[in-house]
Amino acid sequence: MSISAILLFVLILLILVIVHEFGHFIVAKLTNMRVDEFAFGFPPRIFGKKIGETTYAINALPLGGYVSIWGENGSDEDKKAHGAATHPRAFGNRPWWAQLLVLIAGVTMNMALALVIFISISYGTISISADDDVFGSRIKNSTLIVTEVSKESPAFKAGIIPGSTILKVVSDRTDAPLTTATSLINFIASHQNTPFVITYRTPDDKQKSTTIAAVYGIVPDKKALGIGLLQVGTVKTTIPEAISLGYNKTINITTMTVDGLMSVLSSALKGDSVLSSLSGPVGIARIVGETSEYGYRAILTLVAVLSINLAIFNILPLPALDGGRMVVVIIESVFRKKVPMKYYSWVNVVGFMALMLLLVVVTINDIKG
Repeated sequence: MSISAILLFVLILLILVIVHEFGHFIVAKLTNMRVDEFAFGFPPRIFGKKIGETTYAINALPLGGYVSIWGENGSDEDKKAHGAATHPRAFGNRPWWAQLLVLIAGVTMNMALALVIFISISYGTISISADDDVFGSRIKNSTLIVTEVSKESPAFKAGIIPGSTILKVVSDRTDAPLTTATSLINFIASHQNTPFVITYRTPDDKQKSTTIAAVYGIVPDKKALGIGLLQVGTVKTTIPEAISLGYNKTINITTMTVDGLMSVLSSALKGDSVLSSLSGPVGIARIVGETSEYGYRAILTLVAVLSINLAIFNILPLPALDGGRMVVVIIESVFRKKVPMKYYSWVNVVGFMALMLLLVVVTINDIKG
């Protein structure tokens, strides 16, 4: 893993967490809570400046950030030392709806970031499936793009990677028609017993050529090269179209992420191993490094996807997460009685330790992989 990939990962992580914490910060301010600190990174502190009642700090460990809201922890020491027990501006003494708004604001900001990214990369001249009925004849410059490459297939072993553009395919001195994905698939099927010379352009704009032969075992009952294809063209979108595309993309990715999470939880409850489907910092950093080879749009797409994942993870009703604290606020509002902080603190600590243990296990699995 290169240094540039690690730095890019740290930058992406910093952006995601700071956006999340800014949501808590701004809504706490708007609901008249006292915010003591807004920090980039984690201590030790490098620089800090107090403006009004809030200290804005830059810390040495650039792995996110945090917002400290007065009375948020609700500990006895905090109450006695700072008078947060009864003060109306303390987090725990604000109305239940204000507390919920602050807690959900981080998740909302992560979702908003994803939406803004998807809208921005959907505006202007963009690549889109040539089968898209919405744009029809407006789609120009149609090409065949490799969308997937089966592991250990001839195409995989030859070095063809997803995102490559097929420029020319020749077999038995005959050029394959590249008008549609189906036309090329049919050509491959009719020339299964002769090698194929494939000329393609990589995502980083390098032209390459390779000779490969189709083999059995990839698809049932016939030989194949091991590549998935999509006919892609370009279209120039308007702002309303970009908003629609960006919104739909956000909804689709969110739905897929929730479905994936439900699948993992279901497998875990059945006793199946789910470690291979999880990624920690090392795994994500590796993905960031690979994605960076495909250009800025791919990187922005990854940021949006990670932002949605962070939002969904934080909304889970688990201790040490925003969702867990929201459950406490809802219980207090229903029963009109504070949850004893000593119990909440212990549950929070245990939950945090469990999450850290999971992070360590997943990271070790990433390194082994």
